[in-house]
Amino acid sequence: MENANTYPDGQWQSNTILIVDDDAINRKILGKIFSEYYAIQEARDGREGIWQIQENPNRFCAVLLDVLMPEMNGIEVLHWLKKLGFLEKIPTFLITSESIESVMREAYELGVMDVISKPVISYVVLRRVRSVIELFEARKHLSAVVEDQNLKLLKQAERIIELNQGMIEALATAIEFRNEESGGHVHRICGITKMMLEKTAFGSDLDEKEIENIALASIMHDVG
Repeated sequence: MENANTYPDGQWQSNTILIVDDDAINRKILGKIFSEYYAIQEARDGREGIWQIQENPNRFCAVLLDVLMPEMNGIEVLHWLKKLGFLEKIPTFLITSESIESVMREAYELGVMDVISKPVISYVVLRRVRSVIELFEARKHLSAVVEDQNLKLLKQAERIIELNQGMIEALATAIEFRNEESGGHVHRICGITKMMLEKTAFGSDLDEKEIENIALASIMHDVG
């Protein structure tokens, strides 16, 4: 199975589950449950899991994390993932045979999506994990669509501004052509407006683009 797919609009879709567990049998059991739907990558302990996520975080759609492991246990891994900002981007599930309330509370407070008890029931864990993955992927896709639409709107707004500026400049040229005195007047007003905004307190809260737009708009004061 490929490590990732793309949405119809070409956006990247993560499609690999990382299973972090020191028990090879547990890794194989979980891998078997999800292998029909996702690519599977394994880590034998917490440190290896963190290293794999840091190496390429965009490839993972979920992390299944055991609690009791050598090197770094599951809670320690969660602390690292939260510190690195990955828990907000990759849904992480804690897999444990010990349902200790303090451990579960700490896991949820850190940002784990769900705590799943061992021994796992295949159809239950599959449904719970897939539902969250689909939610995360839908949210990423929606964010990408919104960002794309915002860029299009920004380009349209910039184009409208360019057209408006062109219209104002054309009117100024028409005024100048019609009456040389009026033409010189509107250009002087434009220059004076710009100078006042740049050199006095009138323009202290304005940026360079805003000053340019106001100076350009001043040409219109005598268009009638």
